[in-house]
Amino acid sequence: MLVPTLAATAALFTTSAHAWGAAGHEIVATIAEIHLHPPVLAFLRSDSSLIPDYAKGHLAPIATWPDRIRMVPEYRGWSGQLHYGSWDGDHPPQVCSWPGTGDGTDDEGGKGRWHSDNDVIHAVANYTSRLETNPHDWESLRFLVHFLGDIHQPLHLTSRERGGNGDPVLWEGRRTNLHSLWDGLLIARALREHSNYTSPLPSQQIESALMGRIYDPYIRLLLWEGVRTWWRTSLPGWFTCSPSSSALSPSPTPPHPAQLVLGAGPAKATVCPVTWATETHKTTCEMGFPDGYDEHGAPVEAGGKSEFYRRIRDSLTVERLLTQAGLRLAATLNTVLGPVAAAAADEAGLDGRMHEGVLNLSWLEEAEREAW
Repeated sequence: MLVPTLAATAALFTTSAHAWGAAGHEIVATIAEIHLHPPVLAFLRSDSSLIPDYAKGHLAPIATWPDRIRMVPEYRGWSGQLHYGSWDGDHPPQVCSWPGTGDGTDDEGGKGRWHSDNDVIHAVANYTSRLETNPHDWESLRFLVHFLGDIHQPLHLTSRERGGNGDPVLWEGRRTNLHSLWDGLLIARALREHSNYTSPLPSQQIESALMGRIYDPYIRLLLWEGVRTWWRTSLPGWFTCSPSSSALSPSPTPPHPAQLVLGAGPAKATVCPVTWATETHKTTCEMGFPDGYDEHGAPVEAGGKSEFYRRIRDSLTVERLLTQAGLRLAATLNTVLGPVAAAAADEAGLDGRMHEGVLNLSWLEEAEREAW
């Protein structure tokens, strides 16, 4: 068995203001890959600009590209701000403001106001639309894979202290900040605590997407226990713009310009970054900071023995957010690329039929059929 070196393991969780860190983004992309309809995955693999040769047919290796190119001249400056929210007056946990339609009538506390459309919410809508227009737009694909992870990271959905980078805490006695804690430290701790699922699952659909990484057992856990049991009844609501709706069908076009509703062909889904970001921001306010947090006081302990950490662990908050991001990314790609992927398969004389629904859940159906 290959044992990751200390340097390689540390690199996966190096955050430096990058949402979820490398491991988190790769986990999201791997979950998405597992749930792509076969023609969509085949379409992505058929174009080396979409999934380059070094990725060996996987989505995970391209998931961190937007972080790696931030300082490249043609991306410097403008691309960095797309990783975060962009509105005024938000300072959780004391003040939680959220933008509405822009007229100030439905903002949380009347304080939220968009001050730029160069943010992660608008970026998800923009790059989804661009990829729908040009399915071979490799840049839009890479940004979309990354930003759908960002939109589920609580400290990327607040405008205070540069997303928590200026909010000091202690992690098991060592000084860090809340952004780094959410980016990688919580995931690293989860990998240590969830040490089961080291053996392959009976599902080839799942195992073929894994790349022999340190987080493979964690992905198995998120699917085998999370999707099958923990969130089974909640899944339909993860793919609608209306939190109260249980139907897997597109909602009416909402008024907000960043809310993008798509749905065509056999894979019908709703791509709604405002709704998803609203859910994450609620988590930011409720779970993102230790109780009574004061950035001007002495840093408080937020590690494994703290009530703050236990609340996150026991509620499976990180696990839910990563899984939501991965499944929503899959649903988005299945919706946007489904029609062109089916046409390409038919033209090549291959089976272009899609599985029913917004996700390829064949592994779940097989597990129930075979009583695994």
